[in-house]
Amino acid sequence: MKEDLISSEKIKISEFNVVLSQMGITEENLQEKISIHTLKNRWKEIVGPVFASHSEVNSIRFGKLRILVSHNAYKQELLFLQNRIIRESVRFVGKGIVRSIEISIGKLTTFHPPVLPETKEKKGLEGKEDLIAILEKETNIEIKKRYLEILQYL
Repeated sequence: MKEDLISSEKIKISEFNVVLSQMGITEENLQEKISIHTLKNRWKEIVGPVFASHSEVNSIRFGKLRILVSHNAYKQELLFLQNRIIRESVRFVGKGIVRSIEISIGKLTTFHPPVLPETKEKKGLEGKEDLIAILEKETNIEIKKRYLEILQYL
């Protein structure tokens, strides 16, 4: 019974094109949809995690990659990266798909959690020299001892 469902015949390209056209998909906009999807998935790689969390690929029309950013400062920064964005886009989707970029400010459609810089947790008294200098001025031994315990905990 399973054999009846699986045909060993190849699908003809013309049949495939008919199905796509019935769905409103042309060869051109199929390429565009695939390119947009690819760039969205690679966006963090292309612009880096900080800029990726404040921007997103919006569309590609006539060789122009449209990018949406959350703030004017990110627009400016991405303009500085435009050659890299075009170069990396060519790498991921092929030559001729993205020839220029257009950046606009607006509300991003997907939530991007903020990228926080990695902080190395400090144990003991490392990096607390200025607080130790204040401690050195304390004359009460009990207060000095308690203060030192607190500093080591922080």
